[in-house]
Amino acid sequence: YGYVTNSRVKFVMVVDSSNTALRDNEIRSMFRKLHNSYTDIMCNPFYNPGDRIQSRAFDNMVNSMMMQVC
Repeated sequence: YGYVTNSRVKFVMVVDSSNTALRDNEIRSMFRKLHNSYTDIMCNPFYNPGDRIQSRAFDNMVNSMMMQVC
């Protein structure tokens, strides 16, 4: 699955095709959450664009989102 933001940031999600429990609206919701968290990081005045994202909150959000899927 892929998601492109208005600012042309691309998110790609690779899922196991045997997991048919995922619906398109669930994937879309996951991308929205990821995009919102990414936007929060980009709006941080201490973040330098292009640097590696080093945020525990972002990592925790992604990990919890993936744990819900697995």
